[in-house]
Amino acid sequence: MRNGMHPKYPNIFTPIKLGPIELTNRFYSSPHAVPLTIGAGKPTDDYIHYNVARVKGGCSLIMLTMTMHLRGRAFQPSPFPRENIPAFRALADAVHEAGGKIFGEPWYFWGAAGQWQPLSPPAPALSPSVAQFSAYEKVVATREMTNREIRAMLDAFRQSTANLREAGFDGVMVHASHGALAEQFLSPYFNHRTDEYGGSLEKRMRFLAESLEAAREEADSKMAVGMRLNCDELLSGGYDSKDAYLVLKTVSTSGLIDYVDLDIAVEPNQLHLGMPSVFVEPQVYRPYVEAVRSAAGDVPVLSVLGRMTSIADAEAALAAGVCDMVGAARALIAEPELVKNAFDGQESRSRVCIACNWCLAAVYEGAAGCAINPVSYRERVWGADSMTPAPRPSKVVVVGAGPAGLEAARVAALRGHDVTVVEARGELGGAFALWTRLPGREFYRHAVDWWARELERLEVAIRLETVATAEDVWHERPDAVILATGARYSASGHSSYRDFEIPGFDRDFVYVPEEILLGEARPSGKVVLLDGEGLHAGIGVAELLAREGSDVELLTPAFSPLSPRVHGAQETRPIMERLRSAKVNISPTSYIRCIGDHEVTVSDVYSDEDRVIEGVDAVIMSTGRVSINALETELDGKVPQLFTVGDALAPRVWATASFEGHKFARYIGEPGAPNSLSDAYFRANNPVFQPIASDIERRTQPRHPEPW
Repeated sequence: MRNGMHPKYPNIFTPIKLGPIELTNRFYSSPHAVPLTIGAGKPTDDYIHYNVARVKGGCSLIMLTMTMHLRGRAFQPSPFPRENIPAFRALADAVHEAGGKIFGEPWYFWGAAGQWQPLSPPAPALSPSVAQFSAYEKVVATREMTNREIRAMLDAFRQSTANLREAGFDGVMVHASHGALAEQFLSPYFNHRTDEYGGSLEKRMRFLAESLEAAREEADSKMAVGMRLNCDELLSGGYDSKDAYLVLKTVSTSGLIDYVDLDIAVEPNQLHLGMPSVFVEPQVYRPYVEAVRSAAGDVPVLSVLGRMTSIADAEAALAAGVCDMVGAARALIAEPELVKNAFDGQESRSRVCIACNWCLAAVYEGAAGCAINPVSYRERVWGADSMTPAPRPSKVVVVGAGPAGLEAARVAALRGHDVTVVEARGELGGAFALWTRLPGREFYRHAVDWWARELERLEVAIRLETVATAEDVWHERPDAVILATGARYSASGHSSYRDFEIPGFDRDFVYVPEEILLGEARPSGKVVLLDGEGLHAGIGVAELLAREGSDVELLTPAFSPLSPRVHGAQETRPIMERLRSAKVNISPTSYIRCIGDHEVTVSDVYSDEDRVIEGVDAVIMSTGRVSINALETELDGKVPQLFTVGDALAPRVWATASFEGHKFARYIGEPGAPNSLSDAYFRANNPVFQPIASDIERRTQPRHPEPW
């Protein structure tokens, strides 16, 4: 460094003070829900390891979202009960020991109403005014808070702040964005009160001001106090940037805050902005932050800016004066060492978050993780210090170079094995690489490029355009084989809706998505696409062909062309906007009964009524995939360790593929480890036959008990 400044990122690596707290750099982990406290309601060991990994990766500040739901809401940790203080203290101590600072953000959100007791019907949500909203696939009815309940909520926030202080936290933040209670009081969209908490902007600010006063009274001189503010609700009847400017101006001159975190997005109205997917432009918050930023005066401004993709982008925002600190959640889920790698000049080592939002969608499926970084949320058992040399270095052959094969090869190489990857196609990435050719999904390519760089760095042998036979594999004399050969769409029409072959599926104008993306076919004219999945392949190909001029009718047996997984990833609005702008015709509750001579008979899945589409030039079947795993039978029992992973095991999502590639690669060369999928699945010491692939089951750190 020259004169103490980082040569490439001088702004990122300049210290900053937030009130009494001095931070070593200007990148922070922003508040986000981490499903590692479910059922506990307080920091767990897994939660502590998750946050400490981000500090060790270079973040100077950890900001944690915390629930203020006092009944039955344990998705996020709650600082309100005093019995939780030891757990929060353990977290704060661990963050401090790693060299970071830690702030808490206790908040109450009506969309996550609690229960009177476990498994009871929901308790009413509290709000400034009576309302009923649809959120997270449920209807939430709110109760207008009485003044007594307002005071009780303020007391709960006061107590939470006091508990955080006692636990050793460095700061606290009042949440007035994302539909939090403080924002609802600010908003004329939500707040219809006629008392001292409603009406004029000054009165609507009262709850926010009293929350900040409570925090300031309980925070000692060593704690920073701040607020998170929505810059523009973007709601008809809500407050706009002019109102936000006045709020920020008033609060920043009051002496109540040491910093402000600016963003946008009201839940559930704007979930697509709360976690912007790949279909939303990077830094989508930036113009809204710029519109109100000057109202903060000398108060430091923090912001996530909305889908931050690189440290270089963060540096540019700081240099332009958009904000004084830049935060991220998903970028750090994908790459905990993002900041450290930038400091060390190793940016190419960092994964780039591809904004697929599996980290969010997974929660709706009872899972947790990152599609491109299986270690995220599993740092306690799979953290950096667990990647130790294998006790028995092995010769490893990986067949297939999709996410499962690439991650398996990477992990095996990191553990000291001699790894060869064999791939039938001429590029890395498998089917995942094909989906990067779909409109709006080009950014996914960053994941494949990262795996390619890492395998090159690790000197993994890669053989492209090589179809592996059993003889080819035996010739390598491997100690372990990973079969990651993927899956392929079937044109037959088999799906979860109709388990039979559709008559006429073998006609010469019937295709599957891979044929389109590989360039084997490029239909035009009148196209009928049957999508039985509601995932990216079908809807992406429909948009692709429609934008090229085809008249595309998208048939779906569901009420929506998008699956619950797409809804969970908050991609519904941007994808529907794309389909409409491309003029894709969507026909819900429809399935193909049969395919004739350039005509398609379509039946309604509920009424069973038929209609005929004539003059069809092409039919595309995106209904179901079939695993490609013939090698499994040929190699079974003939190599010491054989694992079939990813779509070759069963067609699912790429997050499953990368997870299984990582997990089973850790078994290679381990004495007593499973030697096959069946062995792993039905271990004798696993009497309930729970798959050993459980997130809790782990391997590799010698200090832990034997995991098998």
